[in-house]
Amino acid sequence: MKTKFNFKILIADDDEIVRDAIGSLLKDEGYSVISAHDGIDAIKILRVEDIDLVITDLRMPGADGYEVLKYSVKNNPDTVVVILTAYGTLDTALNAIKDGAYDYLTKPFKIQEIMLLVEKIYRRAQLIYENRELKKNLRDAYRDIQLIRTVVRSNNPDLISEWINKIENLRASNIITHQDAEILKERLIRGNE
Repeated sequence: MKTKFNFKILIADDDEIVRDAIGSLLKDEGYSVISAHDGIDAIKILRVEDIDLVITDLRMPGADGYEVLKYSVKNNPDTVVVILTAYGTLDTALNAIKDGAYDYLTKPFKIQEIMLLVEKIYRRAQLIYENRELKKNLRDAYRDIQLIRTVVRSNNPDLISEWINKIENLRASNIITHQDAEILKERLIRGNE
């Protein structure tokens, strides 16, 4: 599971005061923060760092926030992008969201507003990670159950013992219930008689 410390946030803004203010607040909350002074710098960082959240100004010299957004969406669709702008219009917001931005904030924004948004995105990332882990565990468990059938047919006591341990591990990991584990173990043992 991602901790706040492992949740990397990239802040891209040519306004040093805004960049430092957001960065300091997020670091105080325990997040890992990297800063970029413009869009070109942000894209360079995105090439080498595994970033979970990008908070980018829309208007910057060099590459703007849309270029950062497009690069993020194309190269790592799991990276969440929030656009900040002082030039807020409904059309700009809709275009950014249509192009893959998670959300859009207009400067000046309230500190609490950005903190709540980051917390929401962090929780979303945790749920996505847990969901992926559960799916992986379910695939592994299904594969293992299919293998159990083969093990039962093999009548090999060492292999059966090994699988009883694997079933116990599945139960200990809360992938299967205690009752399901007992049923599977019983089937393994009965199949060996």
